[in-house]
Amino acid sequence: MNLRNKYYRIAVYGFVLSLLLQLVLFFAVDPYIASVISPFYPVWFILFVVGWRQEHPRR
Repeated sequence: MNLRNKYYRIAVYGFVLSLLLQLVLFFAVDPYIASVISPFYPVWFILFVVGWRQEHPRR
């Protein structure tokens, strides 16, 4: 995994920020408001897969 790949970097940073924001909202505000962040996890996964395909193209 090469973090110079912009898709990897966006996916990892987005995942970490979403997780931290979800934990803060869960404990500080309300668990139901924290669930608003959950739909972003597939976006980070898709960006990770795009980065993987960019680094390991098909032959």
